Amino acid sequence: MPRITRRPHLLLASALAVAAAGLIAGPAKAAVTVRTYETDPVGQVPAGCSTPSGAASAVVSSARGRASARSLRVYDPSATAITEIACPEPAQQGAELSFYAYPAALPNGFMVDLLGHQKDVAAEQTAFHLVVDGTGRIRWYDAANWTQVAPAGTVPLTQWTRIDIQVPSDMSAAHVYVGGRYVGDGGPVGVRALTDLTGYGFSSDGTAPVGDDVYLDDVGYGPAVNTPPPGGTAPFTVAPPVTVDESSDVVEMPNAAVIEPHGSGRRVLVAYPAHGDNNTTNGTRMAYSDDLGRTWVDDQAADPMPDAASFNLTRLRNGDVLAVSYHTYMVAGSGDLKAEVDSSVSHDGGATWTARTGQLTTPTAMRPISAQTDRPGYPQGGFVLVHPVVEDPDGTLYQSGYGYYADDTKYRQIVLKSTDGGVNWTVDATVAVDPDLTTAAGYEGFCEGALERVKDGSLLIVMRIGSYLPMYVSRSTDDGRTWSAATPLVAGPDRQNVVSVYPSLSLLPGGPLVLMVGRPGLALLSSPDGSGHSWTRPVEADYQNSANGVLLPTGSHSMLVFGDRGANWSHPTPSPYSIWSRAVTVTR
Repeated sequence: MPRITRRPHLLLASALAVAAAGLIAGPAKAAVTVRTYETDPVGQVPAGCSTPSGAASAVVSSARGRASARSLRVYDPSATAITEIACPEPAQQGAELSFYAYPAALPNGFMVDLLGHQKDVAAEQTAFHLVVDGTGRIRWYDAANWTQVAPAGTVPLTQWTRIDIQVPSDMSAAHVYVGGRYVGDGGPVGVRALTDLTGYGFSSDGTAPVGDDVYLDDVGYGPAVNTPPPGGTAPFTVAPPVTVDESSDVVEMPNAAVIEPHGSGRRVLVAYPAHGDNNTTNGTRMAYSDDLGRTWVDDQAADPMPDAASFNLTRLRNGDVLAVSYHTYMVAGSGDLKAEVDSSVSHDGGATWTARTGQLTTPTAMRPISAQTDRPGYPQGGFVLVHPVVEDPDGTLYQSGYGYYADDTKYRQIVLKSTDGGVNWTVDATVAVDPDLTTAAGYEGFCEGALERVKDGSLLIVMRIGSYLPMYVSRSTDDGRTWSAATPLVAGPDRQNVVSVYPSLSLLPGGPLVLMVGRPGLALLSSPDGSGHSWTRPVEADYQNSANGVLLPTGSHSMLVFGDRGANWSHPTPSPYSIWSRAVTVTR
């Protein structure tokens, strides 16, 4: 694993200033300081830079230059140390790093870092961590895994290619350009907020196999470029976040939202857990907005399930609001064929609620999804219930659930059906189960399925199989009785895998089908045909989210997206915890 934390460096000398700034014609004009290495001694670390402890030195070379005699060479012949250089700069909010790269050989790849400080962390960190691998693919690191920015072939071998990394002054993302063309974004390490940037660095990628060899020239570093990338978030326009709730106690992972007529306008309700991410604690909070998310008001008095671990919300066709609890609980004496399901219904837009307790009935005995429970004396049922219900015109409700039958070793994704308004549920079908789908580390089975009735009339479900693993999709054309074989979900012109956790899926009234996925951050995709047969490339709505969020349509091509600023297991722990909303529009 490449080194992430760096010790602070002192700026030893000023870099060569090039007033004309003509050496690097970046996508946006900004004054930059450019290193050409022409006055630096061959075989030495350039002035103003240093070699981090434990690394081998990257030095000036006369073997080649882009349009001159010299360049910086990052060559790694060692199986015990990477080759690395760090170049400090005065602290600033945002930055542009531009350079030309000539990858002579990349058995592993080469790293590009922007250094800085995370919010509430004193030590200097690697703020943005990117790699160009041997296939020419670009990826970014979030402190847990690598996510693709641009596909293989983006950066060719054995030729000079200009790369620009633009971090705006809010330091929310690193916008990456190759050859003057915007190719994608990366987020900050740890998906945490940053306070400043303090320099940059380059290194080889790992210690074995040896032989990474890249030349770098005309390296420029300058002020932030705040112009958004051309088409960078298309087809989405994402507004800045608005704080819904802020607390010194845990609030995280919003997962339920609904919009209701209220007076002469509409009211948005959002609910979110107010406890740690575990099976032994519970508690929820609720807030409302009467101006489509511009301001928020605490509404705990109208919370239908304040003691639940969490719950889902759906506005039904008759105007009622339905809340369904996430956890279920085994019914004693049922042979593990039944589990209690708590729900609540409101006939007045969420002002008052009527609690009900029904049952989930399965054709095969379940085993508890967890040995722990948040309700002492009541073992958890075999399945948890996630996401809003889907309602047919005749009132039939479909609910996504995942968990275990007695002999399951990996999660089973099921769809439940209710014909009595969501009080009692039966299993309509198993969508997907496969204990041997993959040997990839972290494979959990099919779970967290987001269910929607899409434009062509079919039921579509998008499922997690594990953190940082590809998502899978399945479709039913007979109202959930049978499902197509689950296949990986791919998106964009390069048909890359869509990865990670807790999908949220919704068909907007104007036609586009929108999918949101988490980790790292929260990313949005659109299916222009409204049925999920093709998808636009993922674009980030927010890089600093723990992973779970929810989207809520508010108009024909508009929606609200909800997320958090980290969970109780985040590092560092959020201080304070907070829930946010963002207004999003989808291009027609």
